[in-house]
Amino acid sequence: MNTWNYGYFTESTYTYGYYRELNPTFQKFCLLAKGFAAAESNAGENYCELGFGQGVSLNIHAAANLGSYFGTDFNPAHAAHANELCTASGCDGKFFDDSFEEMLNRADLPKFDSINLHGIWSWISAENQKIIVEFARKFLKPGGIFYNSYNCYPGWSPAAPMREIFVLHDKYAQKSTKTFERVEEAMKFTEELFAKNPAYFQRVPDAAKIFENTRKLDHDYLAHEYFNRDWICMYFTDVVELLDAAKLDFVCTAEVIETLEHLSVPQTALDFLNKIEHPVMREQVRDYFVNRQFRKDLYVRGARKISAYERSKRLLDTNYVLLNPAPFPEKIATAAGEITLAPEACKKMYEHLTAHNFRPKNFTDFAKNNAEISAAGIEQLLIVLVHTGNIAPCQSDAAIKAVKPKCDALNKYFCSRAKVSDDIGFLASPVTGGGFGVNRFEQIFLSAISDGKKSADALADAAWEILQAQGQQLIQNGNKLETPEENLAQLREMAKDFSEKRLPILKALQIC
Repeated sequence: MNTWNYGYFTESTYTYGYYRELNPTFQKFCLLAKGFAAAESNAGENYCELGFGQGVSLNIHAAANLGSYFGTDFNPAHAAHANELCTASGCDGKFFDDSFEEMLNRADLPKFDSINLHGIWSWISAENQKIIVEFARKFLKPGGIFYNSYNCYPGWSPAAPMREIFVLHDKYAQKSTKTFERVEEAMKFTEELFAKNPAYFQRVPDAAKIFENTRKLDHDYLAHEYFNRDWICMYFTDVVELLDAAKLDFVCTAEVIETLEHLSVPQTALDFLNKIEHPVMREQVRDYFVNRQFRKDLYVRGARKISAYERSKRLLDTNYVLLNPAPFPEKIATAAGEITLAPEACKKMYEHLTAHNFRPKNFTDFAKNNAEISAAGIEQLLIVLVHTGNIAPCQSDAAIKAVKPKCDALNKYFCSRAKVSDDIGFLASPVTGGGFGVNRFEQIFLSAISDGKKSADALADAAWEILQAQGQQLIQNGNKLETPEENLAQLREMAKDFSEKRLPILKALQIC
């Protein structure tokens, strides 16, 4: 039995995910979209992530942004992995395996411009939540950003009793000490329970669907998300009241489309919400309309509003880069329903961003040269397209130049690792300051390009040589490709598609 883990599940390590909400460049864009001030990134800034898991997001951001990075995750395997990535990039990082209390009491930490927690708050004790509040009070600078994501009500109401069954089984009825088997035993027990059609199952219409979707999740993920001793689900207002002790003001969520309320809640909801004067109560009631179960909140220690003129100017002056070569979508799905985007404006904005080999561009001159599209319409589309992941806001040219060597070093490490593993599916972009999804085979292709390979066939040959040496074969339509000819044919098709569609975007992002 572990005694150092405070009830947190440590029998297996966490997944290797990447979360753009932790990207300082993205966070500042969210604040700007809402009309709040955010300082320009500079080399003197300090960032901290509490509970960084495998440290993938932390290291991508440490490589792709200016400043110094600090963090802790008290699982020593996580801290070791994070430091391995830090060494690979050469970033200015100091990553510990301290508890939150130990981190609070360190005497060698600077004041931070940003403190971040992603998926930590709900899975720790009330005591540790108070320690985090004190950490923010002690170490966050005035004007600093505090990001916190957590499970919340009312959306979690149907699933909370199901999670309790998992925990109770693991606590009182488990027969195995192995992670996969422990999770599987709890899943089977719950399945048998639901088969008896208990009243809970009858009265919660979504219970069957919730369990079915949960059953499909990776077992390591389930272990960390559902099997901790501590699990505290809160209402938004509960968290606001706790963070008030650190002088933190709620500003917005990292779901950037929510800054456009007419696109993110139904009109009937908006009419009702507009009658509520208090912003905290208004935000809480909004959660009922969208039945939110997970919040991604941005707070500022001393939030400062900017004028509508300054907001508009900065949104248009910001550079943006395409993340997807396909034309912009005609419609998007939101909590307000299906939204149709302005087709002519989308077409012109897409053409603007694809010109000059997808080079990042702002929209200041674009707005002047396309007077038929209002500046407000352009700003709205920029926010929507950032939300959907079609485009991303960019850093300054000076910042891009400064961080590119670190990104190159980290990406070289990731691509080399991809030859034997598919655990990390992201690379660091100095342009966006964040991660970009690049799968294992694309990383292998990039390694081949760095070795001087140019044609799609040459990239495929290099990939097949790596797979064949490890006795690996491709899967197509659920079937293993048995012969070298079949594997090579598929790899050549993949390499051709990569060269034509993905490579131009990767070059624009300065990933290659």
